[in-house]
Amino acid sequence: MTRTLLMIAWMCAALLWTGCGGLIQGKAASEAAIQRFHQTYNEGRPDDIWIEAHAKFRNATTKDKYDQLMSAIQRKLGVVTSSLNSTWKVNTQNFTTSVSMVQKTVFEKGEGTEVFTFEMDDNRAVLVGYNIQSMDLVTK
Repeated sequence: MTRTLLMIAWMCAALLWTGCGGLIQGKAASEAAIQRFHQTYNEGRPDDIWIEAHAKFRNATTKDKYDQLMSAIQRKLGVVTSSLNSTWKVNTQNFTTSVSMVQKTVFEKGEGTEVFTFEMDDNRAVLVGYNIQSMDLVTK
């Protein structure tokens, strides 16, 4: 009986450790991925973002629609000058950790709210979703 209880306690501790580790690593890895996204965007290399994104991201739309969106953001808003984390959420389900990060982003010609969704692949956050809400994007 004692051995069974020790085994159960060890398994619970391992699951708790994995969940907390995913929480900490997921947020930090996603913040780094957002910095890479903005740097790549600012350098005018949206194809690199497309290539590095998860297959789920690429299957959500066509490459042509993605190119049109990124071109409109670049043309109407310009480069990213600053971005602050507004909210974040890390969720682990069925051994898959997903991270949602909401950024208040300032561009050279306007501002917007960006929502990034990532899935963790080991210690790396891989982009599965991107959304931007910006009145400046719509009205310019």
